Amino acid sequence: MFSAGFAILLENLELLGRGDIKRLARLIDGTADDVMEMLKIIRTLNPKPGEFLGIEYLEMPSPDVIVRRRADGWAVELNRSTLPAVVINEDYAEMLEKRRLNEDAKSYSSGALNNARWLKRAVEQRNSTTLTISAEIIRQQTDFLDKGLDYLKPLSLRDVAQAVGMHESTVSRVTTGLLIATPRGGMPLKSFFSVNIASRGSENDTSAAAVRNMVKRLITQEQPSKPLSDEAISKMISDQGIDLARRTVAKYREMLNIPSSSHRRMRARLANIS
Repeated sequence: MFSAGFAILLENLELLGRGDIKRLARLIDGTADDVMEMLKIIRTLNPKPGEFLGIEYLEMPSPDVIVRRRADGWAVELNRSTLPAVVINEDYAEMLEKRRLNEDAKSYSSGALNNARWLKRAVEQRNSTTLTISAEIIRQQTDFLDKGLDYLKPLSLRDVAQAVGMHESTVSRVTTGLLIATPRGGMPLKSFFSVNIASRGSENDTSAAAVRNMVKRLITQEQPSKPLSDEAISKMISDQGIDLARRTVAKYREMLNIPSSSHRRMRARLANIS
């Protein structure tokens, strides 16, 4: 089955990805129909023939914060199994304090116990701070939980810091690396922060994350054979009262790992080969 033509095809995967059938036909010294027949065969092959030999199940990291819906609203709680905790055996500590020790041993045990108690208070304070900050973030983003990503509000570290009476750097440090589990899925806690994009005819601005989701949804709903250009997407979103430049659409599309309209059109053509 494998021939020189197939070898040429596999050496020019970039052309194959672009769907440049005419150029591929010239390279194999054949016709467009010849290329199409070869593509039909390629599409029947498994690109990862050894994947079933070593199946590994990835363990998803446990969330640090959990959000649950309650009758009176949204409840935020810490996942105690992932957060640090310090436990002191107070019975043993009391026993040490009552024992007759020489001055060096007494000083050492007293210092170690004080350090342990200080560390315990520090960890408890950090956990309390984490819960306070997380609860405030959820309080400000209930529309997202109720209605979806389009309703994620613009939110900055400063907004949360001012609301909870803490320094902005504290909010940044506490939220970095934390995962939160919500009914809409698990995500980094920092994904709730997003810059604002002004909306015409509305008192409320729209978050950049919500606008990226609009771009993604428009592309998902497009006709595969007639993909939307960045300019067309820009106009459609602007018609909704959000001024979004074509280059910003391109930037968001790249952030979402979505190819250009020309590449999507070529991909649709290749997908129709059966």
